[in-house]
Amino acid sequence: MKELYSIMRELLEVEYNQKSLLYIMEMLERGYNGEGQECTSLAVNGARYYLAVLHKDLGTAINKLDIYMAQGAKKQ
Repeated sequence: MKELYSIMRELLEVEYNQKSLLYIMEMLERGYNGEGQECTSLAVNGARYYLAVLHKDLGTAINKLDIYMAQGAKKQ
C-alpha cells in the first residue's frame, strides 16, 4: 500500500507541474501580445524546463507502477 501512495504522490507532482506549465504558457501568450521579447524568452525557457521535468517524473511514476504490478502478478 505504501508503494501505491508513493506513486500517487508522484502523479500529483506531475499534475502540479502541468499547472505550472499552463501558467508559463499564459505568460508566453501575453508576450506575443506585445508586452516584450524578454517575457517571451523567459516563458519559453520555463516551458522547456517544465516539459523535461514532467517527462522525467511521469516516466518514473509509470516505471514504479509497472514494477509494483509485476511483483503483484508474481505473487498470484
